[in-house]
Amino acid sequence: MRVLISSTSGYGHIFPMVPLARALQAAGHTVLWATTSEASPLIAAAGIEVVPAGLTHAEHIRARDALVAAASDVRPDEMGEYMFPRLFGGAATPRMLADLLPLATAWAPDLLIHEQGELAAPLVAAVLDRPCVTHSFGGATPPSVVQEAGAYVAPLWVDHGRAQPPYAGCYRSAYLDICPSLIQTVPLEHISRILRLRPVPWAGPDPERLPEGLEVESAAPLVYVTLGTVQNRAARFKAAVDAVASLAVRVLVTVGPDNDPALLGRQPTNVTVERYVAQTAVLPRCAAVVSHGGSGTVLAGLGHGVPQVCLPQAADQFRNAEGVERSGSGRSLRPDAAGAEAIADEVRTVLQEPAYRRNAGLVRAEIDAMPAPAAVVEQLERIVSTGELAFGGLT
Repeated sequence: MRVLISSTSGYGHIFPMVPLARALQAAGHTVLWATTSEASPLIAAAGIEVVPAGLTHAEHIRARDALVAAASDVRPDEMGEYMFPRLFGGAATPRMLADLLPLATAWAPDLLIHEQGELAAPLVAAVLDRPCVTHSFGGATPPSVVQEAGAYVAPLWVDHGRAQPPYAGCYRSAYLDICPSLIQTVPLEHISRILRLRPVPWAGPDPERLPEGLEVESAAPLVYVTLGTVQNRAARFKAAVDAVASLAVRVLVTVGPDNDPALLGRQPTNVTVERYVAQTAVLPRCAAVVSHGGSGTVLAGLGHGVPQVCLPQAADQFRNAEGVERSGSGRSLRPDAAGAEAIADEVRTVLQEPAYRRNAGLVRAEIDAMPAPAAVVEQLERIVSTGELAFGGLT
C-alpha cells in the first residue's frame, strides 16, 4: 500500500501516529507524511519520508493567539470546544487542502490517515475516492465539536462539488482509537467503525537517558513535572514546581524545547530542571506525574501504571483530567484551585494512597491488551484490499 499521513504541527498530534507509520513501513508499505515544515525534522528523524504542507508553525501560532485574544469571556474548561472548530477547521484546513490535494493527486495513495485535528484529508479522500482513516491523539473529540468544525470547512466541500458527510467527513472509513475505555469521557456511538490501537510512546530522536544523578536508586520517590509544549508558561509552572519541591521527593521538571530552564529561577537541590527529557526514560522510574493533563503525557504515564495529578489549562486537558479521576488513577485541580498548597496536598495523596497506583495499573493493563500497531496494520491491509473502506462506497 501507499499510505499518505497528514497532521498539524503539534507534538501531541504527531507523536501518537509515529508508531503506526513505522509499523506500516516495517510491513513493507510506502509511507509519506505531510505536515508543517517546522515539524518535518521530527518525522524525518523517525525514518519517515515527509513533505511540508499546511500552515507554518508561526502562522499556526498567530492564528491561535488571535483566537485566544478574541475569547476573553470563554472559560478555560470551554476553551477547547471553542478553539478546535475555529483553529483546526477555519484557520488550518484551507491551507492544508491547497497543499494536500495536489500532493495526493500526484502521489496516488491507496489509503489516507489523518489525525483528528487535520481536516483536509477527508475531502481529499472524497475527491480521489480513497479510504481515509481518522487517528485519535487521545480521548475522542466531542461529536458536537467536530460537527461545528465541519461547518467551517463545508464551503471547501462545496467548492469541490462534494456533499460533506457528518463530522467534517471524519470516521467515514474508520477511527483509530488510542484511548483506553477506563479514561474515555466521550461516548463513541456516532462512530460506526472503531479500530482499537495501543498508544505506544514515541519519544522523538533524542537519547533516552535521565539527567545525571537521577539514574541512581534513591529512597526519595521521583516526581515528574511537565506542562507540555503549549501550556508551559512560566507563571503556571511556578506553583506546581514550588509545591512538589516542598515534599520529600526528587523532582524532574521539563519546561519544553522552546523554554529556558533558567525561567524557573534557582531551585532547591532536590529539583532538576531540563528543557526536554524523553518520557520513555522518565516514566519507568516515576512515582507520580504532575502535568497539564495533555493526552500524550496522560497516556504515556498510565501506560507505565504511574498515578497522575492533572492541572488542566485548555484543549482536551479537562476531559483527560476527568477520565483520570473517574478511573481512580489520579487527581486533578482546576486552574482557580491550583495553588501551591493544594497541589502539594494532591501529590502527597497519590503518593501515599496505594489505590491510585493500583488503579493506574488497571489502566496500564487495558493499554497492554489493546492491539499493537502491527496488528492494526494487518486490519488495514485486509479492509483496504477488499475496497470496504473506499470513501465513495459507504452510505
